[in-house]
Amino acid sequence: MSESIKTYIEDLFKYLETYESNYSEFKTEAFFQTYNGIYAVFQALRQQRDKAVEVDYIFLDKIKLSPLSSSDLRQLTIQILITFFESEADTDGRSNQAYLFCRDLRPVKRDASFFEEHLNPMLLREGSLNNNDQLNEFFLKEISRYINKFAHGVKADMNPEQFDALSEPMKLLELNRRRLELGDQLIGDRNSLEFQLQRIGAFNKLSEKSKIFDHYLRKWDYLITSTFWSRLKGSLSVLWGKFKGLFKSFNYFRLSLLQRKPAYLFYGLIIIIFILLAIYVPSRWNQYSHDKYQQFEQQATETQKAISK
Repeated sequence: MSESIKTYIEDLFKYLETYESNYSEFKTEAFFQTYNGIYAVFQALRQQRDKAVEVDYIFLDKIKLSPLSSSDLRQLTIQILITFFESEADTDGRSNQAYLFCRDLRPVKRDASFFEEHLNPMLLREGSLNNNDQLNEFFLKEISRYINKFAHGVKADMNPEQFDALSEPMKLLELNRRRLELGDQLIGDRNSLEFQLQRIGAFNKLSEKSKIFDHYLRKWDYLITSTFWSRLKGSLSVLWGKFKGLFKSFNYFRLSLLQRKPAYLFYGLIIIIFILLAIYVPSRWNQYSHDKYQQFEQQATETQKAISK
């Protein structure tokens, strides 16, 4: 295992160097595979303490070769991965030298606070991670995953006022943490924070403040991009277009009625037309009868007056 993990670690740092020196050659998917390949062995190293110590020193030697501030990718990758390594693999304090080295470089020593106050805001900076959305999404998920697992849980009953009091980076982090913890269909729950925020237009305001916010809110389908009436009008236009298409040719019409949805559409409209006729015809007949009765009464009155003269 130690040789394979050593190769993975060497590859990881090569990707960081490529990102910093020649971004056009940087392979995002290969970077993810390497990162995840390293992370996959952390649990196994809990029982293999000598190998964990060896991996720890490999990390430490590689980290010391370049300042963490060399690039946003280097700082995010190393600080997050090493913190996961210490949390997942170190059980006896023997394999935490790389972590202690990285923590000493932090302005805030507590892991969750450092992630929230320093790493997470990096994702919202203009041009962050060379505008690579895949990298941005990956590290937002990693930060969220660490805090959910090792720091504090999501406040499921958060209200819009509490959400509004958060900083913009914390709002993005909170929304992503909730998706990981509570599911990605929260917008459909009328009792959820997300539904309430969408209803009061908070997401649309956030999307106007940052391209990164706009990217995530659109990806999560949290933005309302049209009014109810425009959506209704569009739906009716589509239905009307389909209905007209049924009568373009007899063969097409006959074929369509053999399919479930067009048949439902056609027979549904026929039923609606008959219902409307059932209401309209009697009302028109009553109006006609009333008019005739009025005419007859008027004629009778005029005849009676003529006879009286």
